[in-house]
Amino acid sequence: MRWSVMLFGLGFGLFFAQITPSGSQQGFNDVDVRKWAENFGANLYRLSTYFSGADLLRTEYKENNNWQIVKMNGTEMVQKFAKDMFDNLASKRSAVESLTHQAEEANKAHDYDANIELQYPNAMLINKKDDKGNPVHPRLAPDFMLKENEHFNDIPVNMEQSDVQVPVNVYNEAPDVLNAVKWSKNLDPVFIDNGKKDPTLTWQYFGSSTGFFRQYPGIEWEPGANDIDEYDCRNRGWYIQAATSPKDIVIVVDRSGSMKGLRLEIAKQTVDTIIDTMSDNDFFNVIAFNKDVTYIEKCFVNTLVQATSDNKELLKNGVRQLQADGMANFETSLDAAFQMLRDFNNTGQGSWCNQAIMVITDGAPRNYEQIFRRYNHPDRRVRVFSYLIGREVGESAPVKWMACANKGYYTQIATLADVQENVMKYIHVLSRPMVIRRAHGTIWTNVYMDSSNTGEGLALMTTVARPVFDMKNQTSLEGNLLGVVGIDVPVSELMKLAPPLKMGVNGYAFVITNNGYILTHPDLRPTVVMEPGGDPITKPNYNSVDLGEVEISDTEEKLRTSMVKRETGSLTMKVQEHLDNMKRVMVHYNSYYFTKIDETPFSLGIAIPSPYGQFFVQGTVKDRSKGLDPLRKGATGPVLAKWKYCQLTTAEANNMTQLDAIVRYLENDNKGSAKSPVIAKQCNRELVDHVMFDAAITEVLDSYWIAVKGNSTKHGIQQVFVGTKGGVTRFYSYLEHPDEMTERDFINKTKNTIQATYYKRAAELGPGYFVYSVPFDQGLSNDTNFVVTASTAIFLQKGGPRAVAAVAGLQMNHESFSNLFFAATAKCADSTRPEDCISCDEDDDVDCYLLDDGGYIVVSEQSEDIGRFYGEIDGTMMSEMEELGLYDKIDLIDYQGMCRTTSADSTAAASRLLNPIMNLIGYVLWWSKELVVLLAQFSLYNLLSGQFEYTSAGSGPEYAPCDKGVTLYKANFSINKEMGFDGYMDCNDCQKSFSIKLVPKSNLILLAVGSSCPCNLVSNFDLVPQEVSYGSNDTLLCERRLSQKERRRPDKCYNYHAKEDPKKCGRASSLVVSPLLLLLTLLFTVKEAFLPRT
Repeated sequence: MRWSVMLFGLGFGLFFAQITPSGSQQGFNDVDVRKWAENFGANLYRLSTYFSGADLLRTEYKENNNWQIVKMNGTEMVQKFAKDMFDNLASKRSAVESLTHQAEEANKAHDYDANIELQYPNAMLINKKDDKGNPVHPRLAPDFMLKENEHFNDIPVNMEQSDVQVPVNVYNEAPDVLNAVKWSKNLDPVFIDNGKKDPTLTWQYFGSSTGFFRQYPGIEWEPGANDIDEYDCRNRGWYIQAATSPKDIVIVVDRSGSMKGLRLEIAKQTVDTIIDTMSDNDFFNVIAFNKDVTYIEKCFVNTLVQATSDNKELLKNGVRQLQADGMANFETSLDAAFQMLRDFNNTGQGSWCNQAIMVITDGAPRNYEQIFRRYNHPDRRVRVFSYLIGREVGESAPVKWMACANKGYYTQIATLADVQENVMKYIHVLSRPMVIRRAHGTIWTNVYMDSSNTGEGLALMTTVARPVFDMKNQTSLEGNLLGVVGIDVPVSELMKLAPPLKMGVNGYAFVITNNGYILTHPDLRPTVVMEPGGDPITKPNYNSVDLGEVEISDTEEKLRTSMVKRETGSLTMKVQEHLDNMKRVMVHYNSYYFTKIDETPFSLGIAIPSPYGQFFVQGTVKDRSKGLDPLRKGATGPVLAKWKYCQLTTAEANNMTQLDAIVRYLENDNKGSAKSPVIAKQCNRELVDHVMFDAAITEVLDSYWIAVKGNSTKHGIQQVFVGTKGGVTRFYSYLEHPDEMTERDFINKTKNTIQATYYKRAAELGPGYFVYSVPFDQGLSNDTNFVVTASTAIFLQKGGPRAVAAVAGLQMNHESFSNLFFAATAKCADSTRPEDCISCDEDDDVDCYLLDDGGYIVVSEQSEDIGRFYGEIDGTMMSEMEELGLYDKIDLIDYQGMCRTTSADSTAAASRLLNPIMNLIGYVLWWSKELVVLLAQFSLYNLLSGQFEYTSAGSGPEYAPCDKGVTLYKANFSINKEMGFDGYMDCNDCQKSFSIKLVPKSNLILLAVGSSCPCNLVSNFDLVPQEVSYGSNDTLLCERRLSQKERRRPDKCYNYHAKEDPKKCGRASSLVVSPLLLLLTLLFTVKEAFLPRT
């Protein structure tokens, strides 16, 4: 771009030279534009300071003098947080140990009854009545008292006993199930006792190897999609991780011609289910074979990859594309599988624990003993699991031999309904060495979302779990796994032990796992709204977001590597931190401090911004007897942040807020009474003192805000507020009727003061400045009733470093704000040259904009522009300001993005199932032949749960994880504090003049630009994130997919025991289905055949 520019500053004494070349438009008078900015800035600062009371608050701090600036010790802080978290998690670990012991003792005392009949509360049937008012089941549908409980998100629960959930693929009155239900009832007293010892406990449960799930407190279980209960606890991460050690697995799928049709579909579903059982501690690959070996993913040749969400989905999608043809070459495929495991193990990667080959076929002509002897005998360290596919199969003996001769398990999968039950058998085989050793290990899972949270959306959780063993002497060498006990731990409860006020504004804590994945981080975004007004959808890979994908400035992975290695240390780096859903960016230095959390796979880190975050204001209230009055609610609050100042039991929390608890605590402290010893014991004195000081120092604003109220109406002031580092918010509305407030929920949304955007941005900009902002894209909404939010940080200093004590602010009508701007820009400052006078509001040759530090329009003559990014209006001028250095362009990548994809193509079978009307004749013929077979081939679970659900192309939008790039802008005030930019741009046959001035003591920029010279040298552009394309470069794509980050293996491995009996290696199996399930299956299949879908 060709441009000319002149720099003008107050200190240079320069005057604007009129530029009037031929064909150009009239230049601007620099004096006018500079005076506009100065006058508007002065008036705006005076108004904002006056109504917010910012100067009064600064004076109050200075006169109080009962405070000091203290340097933060990040290393001590992170170690203290880690110790508190260890203590908290230790109580959960102790609780699961108690459950394990009780379960094993109860089983030892139980005598198996093959003819058992048992009444028990089935969570799906409790309180259900038929049309006559009788229980829907004579033994499984008792009356079960339920009462809403705040501790459990107001879900109706039974605190006196647990109940039992049984998935649809398990018969709820099978003898094995009933016997285990009977003895596991003895867990109830321990469930209750655990809750009394640790009131913070949430859900406790036992997942049985027979398939049922006992949960405390008891609840009414809600079915899944299509009213079918598909939840099988044995397929959950917490169950599998507790039941087995890490594993390296190669899945070998036969795709020869004999596998055509339903057999191949069963094989695909079997692979899918095996992959679902893998966790981030596992490594795997999938190969298919006929006469040749095919790697499902071309990037994963002769190697294993970590079982991340992305890798699992990638290989599952590849398996779905398989087609059957040709002859089967077992020798080549088995050789490739063994070679892959050996070579990968030699790289030093992988689990270094269990190794297994899963063979999925409809038969083998021989057992290929020579291959197994070459690679696996005599130690047989690689287990082989064989899955014989189909109802009528031959050559089964060699397939069974492969498993039995290699310490694995053989099973026949005749129908899709058999898949789930038979796949899960391998889990119990891998658990045998651990069970025989009696090696109870405690595991902690990755983060996951608990859908039972009906309060504030889905809650992020981790589970602590332990296996339960059959301890009977007569079965001790069989290695029978009875199940797994577990307890949910809300991540939010854990993070309350790292109070935000300790880390200050723009500081935060985060936790990662041994694989470097986020357990909690402020930038972990597990859900996203893809369509305007749509519901949030859960990202499929939310629980495997790597630290490097949120701390994107850690390009050399020094922070990540140190934390994965469980080191204690610190480092500092420059970071780019986005705000407001990737619409703004802050650039500063963060100091990171990190350490391990003992006896867990977790590491804790904290980030403190430099330099202002390294120091904090520590105040004291000398007379604690006077600390209560400022906390009592008045016209201006106060309200407290949603932080844990006092640890309350559920009963206490039902009757008091945190502010109530602090007042109660101080009353006890002042009177020396024992009125509420629990409260006195469980309040954090340091945090309470911080609240007392903040409430006392800000109380001066009560009377001040009321006193200046009379002048507020003509200036359009709606509300004033102050937030402190300690989480105290005071506010006052100048409107007569609260319902007239434009943002009625502003205070509630921002009560976590230092975590609110208004607080963060004010602290980042520095002392003596106000930050002004409007809602994004407000002008496009056609709603003219909106406010400008202003905030300024109160920095304190005593000769040395300074620290943020509070942020004061206000909200004013945008119309009043805009009028103030146009009033200031309607005057001619240079009376000696009246011919050059221009006016923003009245001059047609000039367009005036007020931009904020992110390039968003705060004021414009065109109301539809308000809140939009200026580059959408004038890409050429925005690019010019970037070239001038006024705005820095910052490119970010969002590794948690979601992109729209197209649906997979339908198969011929899909078309037939989804178009019943057009294929009615075909249905009649087909159903007449296949109805009986269909009932055997498909279970209700598979038909309705979506695990074998055909979908047609174009059935609606689908979304998949992707990387998204976004370019953000940040004003570079550091080099332009006293400067402006004036000049013109050559735009083809004319010259476009512009004048840019900074608005003093604000984050605002005044831009005056000529309107009579159209200039589109650069197309307009927005800040909408776009999918990052890595192109068709196979090498680059494979490098990304094969990249292995630093990880730490679990501490223990159990993959071998000399006394394990390898003869227990399975048999052909069939599905046992209740008559009710068969009837429901028939009804559903008839419905699918003859009724159109809605």
